[in-house]
Amino acid sequence: MINIGSNIRRLRKLNNMNQVEFSSRIGISQGNLSEIEQGNCNPSFDTLLAIKKEFNCNIDDLIIIENDIFKSNNSSVLTEGELGMISNYRLLDACDQKEIDEIIKIKISLNKARIKSDIKS
Repeated sequence: MINIGSNIRRLRKLNNMNQVEFSSRIGISQGNLSEIEQGNCNPSFDTLLAIKKEFNCNIDDLIIIENDIFKSNNSSVLTEGELGMISNYRLLDACDQKEIDEIIKIKISLNKARIKSDIKS
């Protein structure tokens, strides 16, 4: 099953936009966007290209096939938690974003050290 509608909804919410704002940016009606998000219809190729252009995203990330054969642990599709973190990050000023970046680097370094320690044990 192709999950385009919910992926487009996630992208819209990630950008803190309502359906009217988002649909206006990609050149479709709000009603059409609603139908796409509900899974009642799929977007046209032109609509997908408009989303790619306006939101600088990968079309592959919008077209995800929900089938265990195609799923991987390295999926580029963001979880709801990741989307929330990105939305919150975008609300911060540049200085605070740099601070968060440094905290993440520290956490990654600590996790790598812990894993190395666990392997030696």
